[in-house]
Amino acid sequence: MDSKSVCWIFCVNLKHNFLPHLLLALLITFLTPIIFGISSLNERESAQPLEMLLSLTGTVLLTPIFMPEQNENIRDLIRSKKIDYLAVCFIRLLYSVFFLAIIFVGFTLVINYSESEITLRHLIGGYSSALFLGALGFFFAGISKNSIIGYMVSMIYYISNFTMKDELKNWYLFSMSAGSFQKKYWLIGSSVALFAITFLWLKLMKK
Repeated sequence: MDSKSVCWIFCVNLKHNFLPHLLLALLITFLTPIIFGISSLNERESAQPLEMLLSLTGTVLLTPIFMPEQNENIRDLIRSKKIDYLAVCFIRLLYSVFFLAIIFVGFTLVINYSESEITLRHLIGGYSSALFLGALGFFFAGISKNSIIGYMVSMIYYISNFTMKDELKNWYLFSMSAGSFQKKYWLIGSSVALFAITFLWLKLMKK
């Protein structure tokens, strides 16, 4: 696949598929400082808006990657083209992950300018929680061929973090707010694994 094809896929998907989800993610971003407040926070307090609300942008941006092909006729049409369907989905994943990172970088800078204690760990930690939530939605949407199921699983998991801290162990999303960063490595590794397993599953199902 040449760079021209990649640019075409990006532009078409940005206009017709990605933009509404990006706008919703930006709405969550703008609401986060209103709900939490971001001025003069200590390190643990700075982690709360990143983990407890902004992380939902991962669900919003990564879960609907397979949504355009939920219609079987559209899916068959795309798969009949020269460009590989999974390659298209991979490009969608790449730019979705990129825009998710931009959101977290921007929000972290805003917190920093609000005289709060925030470090690179906050950026990585908050991003890892969002990435894992999105990866869960991505995985279940991919294997079920239904984005609604992906949204449901991701949201149920998010809500469970408010009451099941001990049960979730290394996959607890709000660990920085509790003073621990180590669990973030598990979230990042698990996210990569979920992405890889989803593509492998879809590739096997094509055969």
